[in-house]
Amino acid sequence: MNQTAPPQNAIDCLQVILDATASKNYELFTTVGDAGYKTSITQKMFDDVSEQLASRMEKGYSINYFGEIKQGNCPIYLWKLSFEDGGDEFVAHMTMNGDQVAGIFIE
Repeated sequence: MNQTAPPQNAIDCLQVILDATASKNYELFTTVGDAGYKTSITQKMFDDVSEQLASRMEKGYSINYFGEIKQGNCPIYLWKLSFEDGGDEFVAHMTMNGDQVAGIFIE
């Protein structure tokens, strides 16, 4: 696992995703993704995740970079998502396809 800093574009894309999730803005969420991302993450899927996270994010959150793994030809960047409320933390897996996000999974 590569634990150096991720490329700035990956950081920027993640921040757009987190901002979109916190504000429940699906249109913003789709701006950073490639064609597959835009078709595979439906409005309902996005809404379900936003419902769970937005109120917690509003109270404050932080991200900590874990590192990068490679699967196929795409890098996957891993971050820990922690909340000021002290509740459960999550791991965000973000797959990049060039300068666009190919997938995001928050578990």
